[in-house]
Amino acid sequence: MAKQQISLTGKVAVITGSSRGIGRAIAERYGRAGARVVVSSNCADAVGQVVGELRRQGIVCEGVPCDVSDLGQVQALVQRAIDAFGQIDIWVNNAAISGPFAPTLDVPPEEWRRVIEVNVFGCYHGCVSVLPHMIERRSGKIINLSGGGAVRSQRYLSAYSSSKAAIVRLTEGLTRDYKEYPYISFNVLTPGMVPTDMMSGIRSIGAGIQAVKVLPKIMKIFGTTAEETAEVALRMASSATDGVSGKVFELMPRRRIFWRLATAALRGNLP
Repeated sequence: MAKQQISLTGKVAVITGSSRGIGRAIAERYGRAGARVVVSSNCADAVGQVVGELRRQGIVCEGVPCDVSDLGQVQALVQRAIDAFGQIDIWVNNAAISGPFAPTLDVPPEEWRRVIEVNVFGCYHGCVSVLPHMIERRSGKIINLSGGGAVRSQRYLSAYSSSKAAIVRLTEGLTRDYKEYPYISFNVLTPGMVPTDMMSGIRSIGAGIQAVKVLPKIMKIFGTTAEETAEVALRMASSATDGVSGKVFELMPRRRIFWRLATAALRGNLP
């Protein structure tokens, strides 16, 4: 039996941090499923380039530059999306930065703080800015991207890990606060290790300089792809998850980790 195709025809999706990597893959996948898409990142040139590429594929989209750490800019993003397409059905809080790969004491305080401002406050800004519109329309799905730190902290990434754990708690809090609105869902997507620009361009300091050298080998064992992540994000945005809220969707659940470890050990590929 042929696999049923998921359609987002008639839906409007806004994806933050979608000029590259996971966000870019989600925007394209949503567009191919029929959604009208709003692409956003803090780089206007990158947004324009992606919009052009998606439109050449026949995807209906708009682009809005936005620094998610600034509440006013996120509120403007919501309004621009509504002005362009009349509604927002799906909001994906994907924009994030890693900060330096380094022991906590070696990370300049302003850089540690910036990770929290972008990752945690950016997610919070997206949720509180689009939620009134979704409540008014009695419909909406908010998808928050978490990652390393959702379950346990990642070494030399204390700010990033803290931010990703906070996103899970924020999502749970929103689910409980707005449980009287069953037509709105708040869910978390944890992609695992994806070889994006953020991973390849990570800056290391101190002890992190040596430790970062094993990341490529770890990536080979535990890595997933942006396309895999986009497929899960598509299902989360579809009617398949109607009534589901407060759930964490993992691309690398524990059973898959154990399987990858066992396979790597048999092949002698453990770092």
